[in-house]
Formats: sequence, C-alpha cells, structure tokens
Amino acid sequence: MASLAVPAWAQSPARERASVTFNRDVAPILYAHCVQCHRPGEAAPFSLLTFEDARQRARLIAAAVSTRTMPPWQPESEPGTFEGDRGLSDSDVATLTRWVEDGAAEGVETTTPVAPAFTTGWQLGAPDLVLTMAEGFTVPADGADVFHNIVLPIPLSERRFVRALEFRPGNARVVHHARLLLDDSGDIRHLDEAEEGPGFGGMDVPGARFPDGHFLGWAPGKGPAREAYPWPLEPGNDLVIQFHLKPTGKPETVRAAVGLYFTDTPPSAEPVMLRLGSKTIDIAAGAAAYDVVDRFTLPVDVLALRIYPHAHYLATSMVVDARRPDGRTETLLRIPSWNFNWQDDYAWMRPVALPRGTTIEMRYRYDNSADNPRNPSVPPTLVRFGSGTRDEMGELLLQVLPRDRAGYAPLRAAVARKNLLTDVAGEEKRIADVPSDAPTRNALGVAYIQLGRTADAVAQFETSLRIRPGLAMAHYNLGVIAMGQQRVAEAIARLEQAVSLQPDYAEAHTNLGIVLESAGRAAEAETHYRTALQSRPAHHAAHNNLGRLLLARGAVDAALVEFRAALRTRPDSPDAQYNLGRALVAKGQFREAVQQWRRAVAARPDSLMFGLDLAWLLATTPDVLDVAEAIRLAEAADRATGGQHAAVLDVLATAYAADGRVDLAERTAQRALQRALAARNDQLATEIRQRLDTYRAVLRGSADTERP
Repeated sequence: MASLAVPAWAQSPARERASVTFNRDVAPILYAHCVQCHRPGEAAPFSLLTFEDARQRARLIAAAVSTRTMPPWQPESEPGTFEGDRGLSDSDVATLTRWVEDGAAEGVETTTPVAPAFTTGWQLGAPDLVLTMAEGFTVPADGADVFHNIVLPIPLSERRFVRALEFRPGNARVVHHARLLLDDSGDIRHLDEAEEGPGFGGMDVPGARFPDGHFLGWAPGKGPAREAYPWPLEPGNDLVIQFHLKPTGKPETVRAAVGLYFTDTPPSAEPVMLRLGSKTIDIAAGAAAYDVVDRFTLPVDVLALRIYPHAHYLATSMVVDARRPDGRTETLLRIPSWNFNWQDDYAWMRPVALPRGTTIEMRYRYDNSADNPRNPSVPPTLVRFGSGTRDEMGELLLQVLPRDRAGYAPLRAAVARKNLLTDVAGEEKRIADVPSDAPTRNALGVAYIQLGRTADAVAQFETSLRIRPGLAMAHYNLGVIAMGQQRVAEAIARLEQAVSLQPDYAEAHTNLGIVLESAGRAAEAETHYRTALQSRPAHHAAHNNLGRLLLARGAVDAALVEFRAALRTRPDSPDAQYNLGRALVAKGQFREAVQQWRRAVAARPDSLMFGLDLAWLLATTPDVLDVAEAIRLAEAADRATGGQHAAVLDVLATAYAADGRVDLAERTAQRALQRALAARNDQLATEIRQRLDTYRAVLRGSADTERP
C-alpha cells in the first residue's frame, strides 16, 4: 500500500525553526501598530522606525506587548470590530517575544520593508479655518498630571457644517489626550478670564458640550476626525480644549491648533447621542468592588455607530451589553482593565443594528482600595461623583442613528427625559452632601422646571440666593418664572437684578427686553436687546426680537437687517423666518416672503399664525397666487380649530373666493362673522362684513346676469 510522502522538515525532529528577524518579521508589526506614535516629533518617548531604534529597546518591547500595556488599545474584541484597532494579535505578540529570545537579529537586507511615509503638516490639506492658542501654556517640569482648559473663540458670521476636524497638539510629548467641546453661552470665557495666563485648570467646564450627536477628542496616534454626518457650527460658539498633560522632567510649552474643514451640504441624517451613567457615585474608602450600573431601552430601531466610555482612576473594568427583545445578549464593549490614561472613543467597522426594545446596559467596576495601584489617594478616602482628578465619573456615550425619520422624535424625547432624571438624581445627591452649594441648587431648580415642578424650582432658587445673594443665574431664573406667570413687575425686578450683577448676561438682557416690551416700554426694551448683542453679537433671539420691535415701529429696512442676522446664526429658526417674511411683505418682496413662510410652516406645521398668513398671501397677491395651496393651508387650520375660529374661517372664505367658489366663500364668511361677534372682536367683524358684502355683491351680479 502506497504511503504519503513526508516533508523533509518533518523527517528531522531536531531541526530548529527559522529565527525571527527584524526586517522580515518585526518591522511589519511595528510599522502597522506602533510608529504612528513612536517616531520623531510624536508623543512616544522614542522612535521605532529603524532596526537600531528597536534593538536598543527589544526587551522593553517584549515586556510591554506581553502585558498588553502597548500598543494602547483597551477594548477586548475580535479583529475588525472597531476602526483603527491598534491591538496586537496573539501571533504578533509571540513574534515580538520570540525575536528577543532569538537574539533580536536584524536579518538580511533583501527582506527590509519600506518604512511608512507620513504627511507633514495638515493631514487633509489646508483647513478652511484654523484656531490656534493665542499664547502657549507651560507645563511644569514635574509633579502630578495637569488638567487644563483653553477657550478658542470661533470667528464665524454664519452657520457652517463641519465635515472634518484635525487636532494638532503643538507638543505631542506632553499632551496625553484632549477633548474638544463647544460653548454657546460665553460663560466659559469668564472662567478663563478669572485666572492669569492662558486658560484655567481642572476638569470642570460647566455648560460646555460636544456637538449634538457627536463627540470630539484626540489621543496620540489618532488621525483627523472625518464626519460621515457633518455637524453644525454656529456663530458665537467657542471651542474649549480640555487637556490632559503629563510633565516630562523639564518645563514644556503647549500651543495647540485645531483645523476645521467645512461643507455647505447639511448632513443626510443626524446622529443622536445616548448617555448612560450615574451622578450619584459614592465609593467608601477601601471598597474594592463598587459597581455603577445603568440601562436604557430603545424606543425605536437604531444603528449604533460609535461608543465612548468615560471614568477616572478608580475604574477597573467596563462591560456594555445589548439585550435584544428576543432574549439574545450581545456585548458591545468590554474593557477588562480600564486605564484612564488611554481613554478613547471607538467606531464600529460595521454599524450594529439594534431593534426597538433592546436594553443597553453598562456595568463599570471601581476599586477604591489600597491594592489599586492607580488610586490617586494614599491612603484611600471617600470618593464621590465629580469632575476633579480625585473625584469619579461613570459615563457611557453611544452614538446611534434612527433607522427612519419617524424615529427621531420619540428617541430624542426618551433620551432627554433620561438625561434629565440622571441630572436631577446627581444634583439632589450633591445638595444632600453639600447643602451650601448654591450653583448646584440653581441647576437643580432648572431641572425641576423642565419636569414641571415649579414650586420645587422656586424653593431651590430662593435657597441658592440666601446662600449666595449675588448669584445672577438664580435671579434670572426667578425672573423667567415670573414672566411665564404674567407677574410683570416681579419679572422686571428680578431680571434687572440679574443684569446689574452680571452686566454682560445676554440671556437676561434679552428676556428683560421682552417683558419691558410687553409692558409698553419699547425704548427700554430696545436698549436691552442691543446690550445683549454687544456681549454676544450672534445672539439669535436678541436679533429676532430687536427686528420685531423695529418692524412694529415701521423701520422695515432696519428690521430686515436684524432678521437676516438672526438667520445667519440660526438658519432653521421658524420664528426668524416668519418675521423676515413679514418684513419682506412690508417691502413688497412677496416671492421671497413666500419662500421664508413656507420654510417656517414646514418647520412648525402646528403654528396657526404661520399657516394663515401664508394662506392669505397666496390667496390675495397676484405675484405669488397659489389658490390650491392657500385652500389646503386654510382647510387644515379649520380642521385643527374645529371650525370655530373666526380668523381661520375668514382666510378660508377668502381662499374659496379666489378659487371662484363665491357661494362657498359667502357661507364660510357668514360663519366667520358669527364667531367674531361671539368673541366680541369688533375690528375683525367689521373686516369680515366688508368682505361678506363683496361676496354677496358678486353673487347678486351673477344672478342678474343669468336672468333672461
């Protein structure tokens, strides 16, 4: 019987395997996973581009990869799960360790791979806008890690959409990582101005946020952030860089720059950010297994795009699961050994489809014992939620995309309520721990307002003012409540107090202008609108309100300037669109007015005023006559008001008359007159009588014509 031939290498058990060499085996691994950072001028402390570079640190390399300390990649996942996966396979680790065991040989030159080429300067070409720190910030030579914030004003005159962002740290040796946030209030500038030198210290930037549906950050080795769904950047926004900086043994200066790449094309879809986590963290000293668990059940079908976990030094592990309605559980993220120093966000190579009813669960574990080598407190102390370096956080951000447009409203509503309840729980816990914290009491009051708990909100605002009488925000919030309850004198007094305490408080000036205008004090209202615009030139509401006041005065051209300025800041504002349309009608520019009013109606289809004014213009103005649309709008308004609204019936009658259905117009106008008289609206009743007489005259004329 014939037998299979045995390979020559198998016939000699004593034959040794081929030695691992740098050129053939090691360099490809280093070039693929390491040299993005380990090259001259980048964050890593030494280069690994050449054989000599690697040979000098061969044992260090083997130790770092064997313990999975390097490359820095925290998720435990299958290859191909996340974009930019820097993790090494077991085979790669074995190759690097065998290289050291085999003597760290270079190998023959014919197998030397070509070192990767790196683009100098901006990776995506010249940005459309570059934001650069006005002056450098100096990191001390030694000591603890430094957390510092820099505010960069963004010089925009109109909304732009950001399709890509590139962060250049300026000194990669020092910048461990950075988060990029937006502030549209101008308040973060005050924190900057309160400290000497560039920026201000700490992790706390109250009010700053990621762009809606996105998160922005940088870590060594991370390239430019290209956005599949560009995000809007508004005039008046500031960019806040949150730095994590590491001393190097000598003073180092950091002067970062951010390149923004714009597009005029709005995104085809808008991601939504789910936020899970806890603001009630309270970890006793010595507690070695403290868990933070939170859940969110999806109200609609979504695609999960990116995931960003966040905690501080005490966290040890993280697991995020998706429990589907059919009972199956899928792990979205597993980090078995969390390291605050290497936090990052992770984008799936293929979006994860999650059906309605799926429950997202996060479970983070914390170790506040002396056995935790990363514990910043020795000996351990009580640790609570907070943004300081010795506080803790437990947060998960999950970027998702609803599968269809109908899913946006219920998803956003559910997310907003969950976030609000999380904030309330955290603020209540903070007040229980620190009753004298006036700003937190003010924030809790704002949250109570959103929950409809007005009496509880007032109690928090008043208590915050007993603690800190000069807290302008609390006076402002009490003023806004008084406005809503038509207590005009109290509203004026509160808002005047707010602006006296904080003269550049744009929101307070704007709302004070509104209440003064309602009290017939238009000149004073105008002063406050203009003062708001001095501190925040891109303040949308101040421009819109000032324009409305000017239009009422008959200053149409000046009003047009303000409405157009409001729309440069907020192009999708239905109020500014509607008011611009009113000003254009006053100028006789009917076609552009119709364009603006159609946009306003599309954005706010339930607005009776928007729809009626557009219907009237389309039914009565030859330049833009569209009787069919006018009837459709007026009939929709009539259905919405149950056929009982005098003004709606009047517009509907006018549209019917324009369509030649004068008999129907006459009957509809008769109903309109009855409703106007019942409501004692004498002016409208007089106008309807005049139109009703016209319809009747037309009908009489038609009847006379038809007689033999």
